Amino acid sequence: MTSPACVDPASEIVTVFIAAMRGYFAPDSECPPDGGGTTAVRFFAGDGALPAWEPHGSGCDAPFLWVRAARRYRSKASKFPAAHVGDGPCGEADVIRVLAVEIGVGRCTSMTDTPNWDTLADEAEISLDDSWRIEQALCWATKKLRQPNRAVATDTVEPFGPEGGIVAWTGMAFVQI
Repeated sequence: MTSPACVDPASEIVTVFIAAMRGYFAPDSECPPDGGGTTAVRFFAGDGALPAWEPHGSGCDAPFLWVRAARRYRSKASKFPAAHVGDGPCGEADVIRVLAVEIGVGRCTSMTDTPNWDTLADEAEISLDDSWRIEQALCWATKKLRQPNRAVATDTVEPFGPEGGIVAWTGMAFVQI
């Protein structure tokens, strides 16, 4: 059996964001996503392109949802969430550990030589709905994670695409570990 001291507290943070994404993108929710939803949320770490998603073909049947551990760093408690670079030892009284988490949704988009304005308008509405859901998921997770001894901050919700026939929205959160 694993001692609680051997469990990375970042795992709890990731679990909360996965639950938020599942809740806001569930196809059978009271408020289902425009363009369809899913409860499949992929978790990965790193700082590169989306791994192992083939958007054209069967990958377009549902949105691609993810939670990504973007980075870990230290921050001065008084300057959270700004990164702190210092030569002091870990465990300094005013330095806290932080996990940066990205949540996102990607969908296929039409990429034809001659634009179909009705299709583009429909895709824009779906994309706008996705951006709202990312914002809601960030807010829900923030409320769930915030505690008197845990700082939580969010950043902007950003679009990506339509490079490669993909339109995506991402949101960043910074959570004290």
